[in-house]
Amino acid sequence: MSFLEVIILGIIQGITEFLPISSSGHLVIATHLFGLSDPQINLLLVIFLHLGSFIAILISFYDEIMEMFANLKVLMLVVIGTIPAGLIGFFFGDYISEVFNRPFLTGIGLLLTGIYLIASEWHWKTSPCLLEKATVKQAFLVGISQAFAILPGLSRSGLTIATGLFNGLERASAIKFSFLLAIPVMAGASLLKLRDFSKLHVAFQPIHILVGFVVCLLVSILAISILVKAVKRGHLSYFGWYCIIAGLVIIILI
Repeated sequence: MSFLEVIILGIIQGITEFLPISSSGHLVIATHLFGLSDPQINLLLVIFLHLGSFIAILISFYDEIMEMFANLKVLMLVVIGTIPAGLIGFFFGDYISEVFNRPFLTGIGLLLTGIYLIASEWHWKTSPCLLEKATVKQAFLVGISQAFAILPGLSRSGLTIATGLFNGLERASAIKFSFLLAIPVMAGASLLKLRDFSKLHVAFQPIHILVGFVVCLLVSILAISILVKAVKRGHLSYFGWYCIIAGLVIIILI
């Protein structure tokens, strides 16, 4: 893998992990176009790129994370919302990745993501509730949407924010809850991948890994800032139209 390819993948991961356009879907397409078929190299990249994205959340939502541990109700809602994705990822994550990581199915997933994002803006209520006043039902429904996002093409941030809007959460609260839910899920996914880290026997330059990590971290922080502003201004549907167009292009051309 070339130096340029690592940088491009770092940018793709950083942008798409948090903008509601599906990081898994775009990485599937990128690795397909680059001809990256070595599963060991792909696993190594995924581990460090996701680490960059994970640290970006900790930096961008440091205050919200500290507040969560001071508010037992919010912490409980995060735990409840994490359960569905945690169970599915632990028991079926590898199977789903093997079966569904195909360009055509990724295109279908992007189409569904786009339609859902647009519909959530149309449905959003004018008198929403804050996260601190959310119910267990609301948290669990958002958690279920996060579990579906294990499928390529279905955006985790997109589905969780849109589901929050569908269920009456205020815009800033929907964003906040989406990213708080991402922390345990991303940490758990990274730990599961690290189980296979010692089995890797692949020549990969450390500088490539470091650059990919740094690029992904910086781009992730920028993407989080863009998403927060877009959702607060009611522009979530813009990403929905992008997903629909991208999904159609993938289905037709790849």
